[in-house]
Amino acid sequence: MTDPAGDEKPKTTFEDMARAVGEDVVEVLDSAVDKTSTLLGGEEGNRIVGGAVVGALAAIVLPFSLMTGALLGAGYAAYRKLNK
Repeated sequence: MTDPAGDEKPKTTFEDMARAVGEDVVEVLDSAVDKTSTLLGGEEGNRIVGGAVVGALAAIVLPFSLMTGALLGAGYAAYRKLNK
């Protein structure tokens, strides 16, 4: 039995799901860096320092060192700052 043409749902591909999850992760990271930067230095808080803090905190849960996490977080924040 086939569905009528009007009842077909768009097919979700793995790439679409991965892209959506990636966008959600970026939004969460951006928010975390912004909030951390604000807490550390007020409105003019250093985004790179905030990124380093977020990365170091992420390293507690993820399988890499605090220094690696801090460097990755700072790198992410610097990349984001340069692309604005």
